[in-house]
Amino acid sequence: MAKSKPADPEAAVASEPGGYFHWSRMPSMGLFAVLPLWLVYVGLRWQLLPDDRNGAELWLLQEVGRLGSRAHLMMSGGFALLIVSAAVVLVRRHIPWSRVAAVIALEGIVYGVMLGPIASAMTSSANRLLHAGGTESVLLANVVGSVGAGIFEELVFRLGLMSALVWVGIRTLRGWSLPSWVAGVVAVVLSALVFSWFHHFCGEPYDRGRFVFRTMAGIVLGLLMWARGYGVCVYTHTFYNLYFYLLRPDGN
Repeated sequence: MAKSKPADPEAAVASEPGGYFHWSRMPSMGLFAVLPLWLVYVGLRWQLLPDDRNGAELWLLQEVGRLGSRAHLMMSGGFALLIVSAAVVLVRRHIPWSRVAAVIALEGIVYGVMLGPIASAMTSSANRLLHAGGTESVLLANVVGSVGAGIFEELVFRLGLMSALVWVGIRTLRGWSLPSWVAGVVAVVLSALVFSWFHHFCGEPYDRGRFVFRTMAGIVLGLLMWARGYGVCVYTHTFYNLYFYLLRPDGN
């Protein structure tokens, strides 16, 4: 009986779908593309603002802190391990990671500039329906916070919460014979509401206008996560925040 030849890894890779839009949606590519932002964030915070942290990062630290006193080291090590694992996957699959990561960053910058006007337009419409029914140190803190918000808020609310809601929703809808996209829509809206509420939960006084704006921005980011992946979402969120604080005249 003749033995079958082992599968050729190169042929298997060649048969996979490729191209930027496919590669950039891969979780491994998204995680690896975020590496430069993460290094910038860690460097700025450690050197300039060691006590300044994003609310989502603080929440993660509190949860990891239940395991011991070295919560931040454990979380940083876990995130670094994820990025290393992502890099291994990209190398094994012969994906041009440097070019894809660069285009992800550029795509995120474009969406970041567009996010404010889009969310503002959606907020105006939502508000109509509802009515019918500093200093250099502050600027620096805003810059550091912008990078941290992009990384950790997208990690918690889009990659984590939204993905979990989609997973639960798809299994729930099987018994009702409803299309799976319904679970995606519900997950986008619910994760956006939690994302907006979380800012007030962390101590910011409640303001309906800000709550609605962040909800609309969260919906846009959720749709972007659905269509383009984590990496594009992080760069969009980060560069929107930087645009708001650095370029808009009323952003400081």
